[in-house]
Amino acid sequence: MKIYEVGIFYCGRTYKEGKKINWIDGVKAIFETIKYNLFS
Repeated sequence: MKIYEVGIFYCGRTYKEGKKINWIDGVKAIFETIKYNLFS
């Protein structure tokens, strides 16, 4: 079986087009991390 390299095309989003997260998302992530580490 041969493995071939295939080129890709990637055009990143600008900040205006991209996902926007704020501090609330960070608080939720910390809470979920603690919850799953303590209660799983």
